This record gives sequence, C-alpha cells and structure tokens, in this order.
Amino acid sequence: MTAITDALDAYLTDVLTRIVNGHPNRDIDQLLPWAYRAQALKAVA
Repeated sequence: MTAITDALDAYLTDVLTRIVNGHPNRDIDQLLPWAYRAQALKAVA
C-alpha cells in the first residue's frame, strides 16, 4: 500500500505544482490521471 500512497503523493505534488506555475486552463485534461500516466511513460521512453 505504501507504493500506491507514494505514487499518489508524487502525482498530486506534480499536478498542483503545474497548476500553481501557470498550466493553461485549456490543457487541464493533460493533468488527469489517465492522461498524466501516458505523458510520464512517453517522457521515460
């Protein structure tokens, strides 16, 4: 259960940081969990 909690904490920290730093409202769908995961995988590849 710790890995899930750590992943959720990292996700929320990153998403909130992006919003505070001016992530465009029109692109808010990029921050949803299913889109975020795809972006993270693309960045790693």
